[in-house]
Amino acid sequence: MLLPFLLLHSAVSLPARRAVIGRAASLALGAGAGLAPVLAVSEISETVLVPPADPASPTPQRAQKVSVDYTLWIGGFDKKQIDSSKGSAFPPRLPAPFVFSVGVGEVIPGWDRTVKQMRAGETRRVVVPASLGYGEKGIGPIPGGADLYFEISLLELKSPPKLTEQQLAWLSSHAEP
Repeated sequence: MLLPFLLLHSAVSLPARRAVIGRAASLALGAGAGLAPVLAVSEISETVLVPPADPASPTPQRAQKVSVDYTLWIGGFDKKQIDSSKGSAFPPRLPAPFVFSVGVGEVIPGWDRTVKQMRAGETRRVVVPASLGYGEKGIGPIPGGADLYFEISLLELKSPPKLTEQQLAWLSSHAEP
């Protein structure tokens, strides 16, 4: 799976990770729309495709593991698909949800910020600007400066972690991505 490798090796600087999320106006990013919105450096554009069954259900806590399905495109939702957790015919790969800890820098900042706001059962289309993705350097098949187009489904929130004093100290001394 390409994305877990890519998400763990973000080329984005710490200042970019701390950039404030701006909310772009609601965009028509439905299937087949293929719009490529113009984004400011630190804006994440999101459209909820499937709302959570229970809008009062919890959102992930920092360091809590989550399970997601995703698909990644470059250039727009109707353009080149780069990766997916839903499996592929070539190269052959079985579907497997991606599991990570939220808010500790295991994934690109755009993912941390988006998934932390989601609820189980929710699906969003998200446009992550390069500054909150892989920056100007890019990585693998993702060119430098590329905005990332994701469809993310939050499948499950794992049990909240029981953190040691050392882990809690680390979290308090390190800003969220």
